Amino acid sequence: MKIVVSTFVVLFSAIVVVAQPPKREKIDPAERADRMTKHMTEQLALSDEQADQIRQILTDNFTQREADRPQKPEMQGDQKMDRPKRVPMDSTKVDSLRKAQVERMTKMDEQIKGVLTEDQYTKWTEQRAAMQKRRSEGMKRRPAPRGMNIPDGPEGDM
Repeated sequence: MKIVVSTFVVLFSAIVVVAQPPKREKIDPAERADRMTKHMTEQLALSDEQADQIRQILTDNFTQREADRPQKPEMQGDQKMDRPKRVPMDSTKVDSLRKAQVERMTKMDEQIKGVLTEDQYTKWTEQRAAMQKRRSEGMKRRPAPRGMNIPDGPEGDM
């Protein structure tokens, strides 16, 4: 009997461990900029000088984005189990954050345009538009959070 119970406990523990999603590591702005610069260098055939300029633009942008992001309090130990309920943000704060993000992205786009050739910039904007399209399509396929009634769009009526 003890063997059966201990086997059950071990199997249950293994299932619980496997069922937990892995914790995503936070990537610092410099590393994110390096990855994106490497990708852009491969896709757009950037010169070393262009790559250095792009890396600096991206690092500045990602650093500013981190600074603008609302900070979450760090939870420790038992606090992780007692998660506070989400408090909706004030709409004016959301609007100001979105406006700041749009301004930051516009500034970054202008800076990148100044570094790239016309052909490189055209190719980059096409790639970025394709990526945004893939992301938005991925968002459409995700199920709605529990308790939310979101009506199907036109594609759901078929």
